Amino acid sequence: MMADPDGFIGTLLAIEGIADARAILNGPNGCRGYPAYFSDRHYPRENSLDRRTFEELFYFGQPRIPCTYLDSDDYILGATEKLREILPLVAAKGDAFLAIVNSPGASLIGDDLDRFLTEARLDHVCMAFSGAAYSRPLPEGFDEAIAAVLRWLKLNRLPRVKNRVNLVGCSMVQKYWQGNIRELTRLLALMGLSVTAVPGSGSSIAEIRESTTASANLVVFPEYAEKTAKFYQDKFAIPAVIPPSGAPVGFAATEAWIRAAAEATGRDPAPALAEIRRQRIHACHQIARHYHEGGYPKGATFAVRGDSSFVLPLATWLHEYLGMIPVSVQCMEGEDTGTAGRIRDVLAGIGCSGTYGADPAPLHPDLFFGDDMTGIDLFLNGSCRETIGLFNRTIGETEFVEKAYLGGAGALWILEKVFHAVRRLQD
Repeated sequence: MMADPDGFIGTLLAIEGIADARAILNGPNGCRGYPAYFSDRHYPRENSLDRRTFEELFYFGQPRIPCTYLDSDDYILGATEKLREILPLVAAKGDAFLAIVNSPGASLIGDDLDRFLTEARLDHVCMAFSGAAYSRPLPEGFDEAIAAVLRWLKLNRLPRVKNRVNLVGCSMVQKYWQGNIRELTRLLALMGLSVTAVPGSGSSIAEIRESTTASANLVVFPEYAEKTAKFYQDKFAIPAVIPPSGAPVGFAATEAWIRAAAEATGRDPAPALAEIRRQRIHACHQIARHYHEGGYPKGATFAVRGDSSFVLPLATWLHEYLGMIPVSVQCMEGEDTGTAGRIRDVLAGIGCSGTYGADPAPLHPDLFFGDDMTGIDLFLNGSCRETIGLFNRTIGETEFVEKAYLGGAGALWILEKVFHAVRRLQD
């Protein structure tokens, strides 16, 4: 079963990922349900527990992504009255930035969204998305939306600060995205670098306006940042740093990411690498207790499905570090072609060429790494024995302790999940 959200959802989540921004959906209420629930679940911003706070028209009790709830008459006669009514009501909430996005059907009506914004005197705070990345991969929609927002903001060219960087290519789609950002920020701080902005992933409009002071854009997941990085490069000459080993998943890829960041900024990577070494030693001591006992994952089979820049370092690390055997390696739509090629090379080098793109269901892997929905579907159908979720969907347990799967802390978390899963396989 493949039910991945598309670029239209990526557009809405990119806007909702800005701390003081709000997406407005011009479309039927059914198009709003998934992204509104998802953004509120994975990036809650409203402090009130009183759901009546958002019971007024266009919100319907849900605090995220107010909607014009288009019906059949609106598709024939246009949505003029609803657009005129919704814009001032949403603007009164006081957000620093608004973006009205047409649903696929609404984009065919032909309403001039910019005209409505001008009439409502909101064109200084609200931009219009007459179209979005409909039916294209989610990362493309996210990336294009962030790049469009950056252009609309008309960012100023500010003096460059050597110890400032931006993190780009992060999204609330990634599980533990806030913990991931804090872990990378912590490692960068050990090198004397500070993170100015993470566009679309928790930064405010004011922080995004400051992003042009950065000396480099450190790319985490390239699929979500190709156009964003190009915008910064073309308009402000801020270089993008994209390590060929992929996202900082596992110890080796994290070390490569740290070295690339240090080289681009002229900083000393030694303090951050020393921290990764400390975590390596800690992991080694724990693994040593299981090496000759039950519960060691060497020889266990696994399947992985995710963004190519995530799949490459994870699959490589699980095989090289733990001796696990890949049986299915799948990249989600929107993969980076260069990274996908490196994945094929890695698999060919270990005699597993046939695993690229293979359906995991008939192969019955011991562990599945990917989004929870696909993993649970495989598990309930008896097609995998354990599943480790690494991408957000609308399901999952309620968790209070902040976690990460990137960086050194993330490597330890993945190891913990793997060893617990393998131990359960033997019970």
